[in-house]
Amino acid sequence: MPVSVGDAVSFGKFGGEEVTYNDVKHTLIRDDDILVHFKAGAEQTLENAEVVWDCVLVKVEKHEIESSGSILIAATTKKATVSSVGEVLKVGPGRYAFNGEMIENDVVPGDMVKFRDFAAQEVEIDDENYAVISMTDLLAKF
Repeated sequence: MPVSVGDAVSFGKFGGEEVTYNDVKHTLIRDDDILVHFKAGAEQTLENAEVVWDCVLVKVEKHEIESSGSILIAATTKKATVSSVGEVLKVGPGRYAFNGEMIENDVVPGDMVKFRDFAAQEVEIDDENYAVISMTDLLAKF
């Protein structure tokens, strides 16, 4: 388990199941749903963020759409052009293979990566948006 009791976690927006226990709402999540965690009592800052398993925390490059002249670009087209390139900021330890050996991640902080379109899970840390991507969704590093 990548986290301990009392840690704060960020998980995918489609992960988890809400339940009510003793009149209090809780969310049940699997360890695979956890993207980033913060040790108990630590501030939830980028410096304290820890990425789990084979995930990579990326600062996505801004991708501006430019049009020349009087060409109108539909809102749906703008959404589809979210950048899938960014700088690696944090890297998880890796994932265990079926034989029990740890498979380490192939990227390090500072690498630029290209990842599959729509593969990123968004997380917000310090009022900034970042992407968490599984190593299997990274296509290239440069």
